[in-house]
Amino acid sequence: MRLAIVLLLMSSVLALRAAPLGDSPLGLIATEVLAAADKGDRTRGNHVTLLEGGYDALLLRVHLIRHAQTSIAVQTFIWSDDECGRLLMYELIEAAKRGVQVRIIADHLFSDQDPDTVAFLATVHPNFAIKHYRPAFARIKPSRLQLMLAGLKSFHAVNQRMHNKIMLFDDAVLVTGGRNIENSYFNHATGLNYRDRDVLVVGPAARAAAESFQEFWDYRHAVPSAELTDVAAVMARGNFRRYPRREDWDFGGLFGALEREAGDAGLIRARFGTALKPVARAKFIADEPGKGQGFFSTTARITRELRGTLEQARTRVTIQTPYLVLSGPAQRLIAGMQTRNPGLVIRVSTNSFASTDNLPAYSANYRLRGDYIEKLGLQVHEFMPQPAARSRLFPQYERMAARATQLNAADGDRPFLSLHAKSLVVDDRFAFVGSYNLDPRSENLNCEAGLLVEDEALARALRDEIDRDLQPENSWVIARRRLPLRLDAVNGLIDGVMSLSPVDLWPVQNTSSFELKRGAPEVAPGHPDFYEHHRDVGSFPGAEGALSTKEILTRLYKAVGTPLTPVL
Repeated sequence: MRLAIVLLLMSSVLALRAAPLGDSPLGLIATEVLAAADKGDRTRGNHVTLLEGGYDALLLRVHLIRHAQTSIAVQTFIWSDDECGRLLMYELIEAAKRGVQVRIIADHLFSDQDPDTVAFLATVHPNFAIKHYRPAFARIKPSRLQLMLAGLKSFHAVNQRMHNKIMLFDDAVLVTGGRNIENSYFNHATGLNYRDRDVLVVGPAARAAAESFQEFWDYRHAVPSAELTDVAAVMARGNFRRYPRREDWDFGGLFGALEREAGDAGLIRARFGTALKPVARAKFIADEPGKGQGFFSTTARITRELRGTLEQARTRVTIQTPYLVLSGPAQRLIAGMQTRNPGLVIRVSTNSFASTDNLPAYSANYRLRGDYIEKLGLQVHEFMPQPAARSRLFPQYERMAARATQLNAADGDRPFLSLHAKSLVVDDRFAFVGSYNLDPRSENLNCEAGLLVEDEALARALRDEIDRDLQPENSWVIARRRLPLRLDAVNGLIDGVMSLSPVDLWPVQNTSSFELKRGAPEVAPGHPDFYEHHRDVGSFPGAEGALSTKEILTRLYKAVGTPLTPVL
């Protein structure tokens, strides 16, 4: 009898250890969700919630890392050696030490490239492994000459990047969306901070993410750290710095409250567990490694899925994208949608001149937006760097502003917001959150990933979030410029023709940015009262004086950057 009780207790302990996330309040949810899920259809039986705030996105990641039982898989486009990057790396190493298999794939081009640090990570623990996507010349830190030679040898190999962002825990809990691993993505930067978005997914859809991760892990251009020439040389010398204790990592005193909250089961349950809701269908979608054959893919998985979703639109499409650079096929898709459904409303939230983190991409948008407004009928809203909703979107602003002062930041170098969320809502029925920008790189060149959900409640919640960013106190609206003597028609014709040419020297855009006048009700561009209610604030609101360096570069890229549009 005693032996039976002992065996029963041992089996219970083993079952507990095998359960996803152990004693985390999210672990119980995961166990229940997986037990009830349809074993034959991974799109059904999933629970999903949006992750809007950067602080909460970091808090959740730390909690999940600490409670993972068997495996953690990470894909990221950027991993920076700053406070947030070091915190997550430290937590992942600690997870490996307690027996969790940790695997990381980082795109090589924009992640940290210090051979000594990578040598340490390559040797820190047998359960910890990193691979690097498409490293040039098999080096973690190629010289500029080597990078240029690699580009001459294969422009595609250097330009085709892994833009996926996932964190997968025990093959049961998935975080995916727009966030890379850097202070800017988690509201911990003293300058640019991203207004971004992830989704937390609990259920069988996580298995599809696990299979996609394995595809990339086995890809011939995903190279282990120890096989990189400069890292291997450092490892052979053995004189690289180690970080055996927590005190050896520099967290800058930023995470005291966050680390306490990560261990607060009640807070985690209230903030994340109760927010998880069942959805009708949820499908993880991702490109194959390499994005297909040829320089540009014409059969990319995620582009096909999103195109098919957009083609189902009947009444309203809401898009949020940092970069609005529509390719020819994308413009034809939207034009066809408008033809089939004349009443279709397409609203787009994107970055402004003042908030963008990518000036060449913004310049392409600036060059093409006359076509977006007049030919495609898009309602385009450009996000402000200091929106009225800052306190909601960036609660850590005052703390980061004080830190900027403490670090002797240059005058004017204070925290601001840049849009980085990549989301889509179709007819309050379909919702997508992922890494996919509305530009040619995401369409044809970079590998992308995300979650496509068919569920009215989640779609409405996502549209509500984007609609708040579109409000006039948070974004400027783009509309046709009002010119005297009907010159807008002539200017529009010239502007449209020049936008198609390799060199666009026409200085007057047919569109401008508008802000709502105090006390006036908001109306959409095209409404008879629009110009009575809105004030033209020029092409570059938020610019630092007339003809700043940034404005000059924008105009220069606009003039001569047309041939580069496919790779922006």
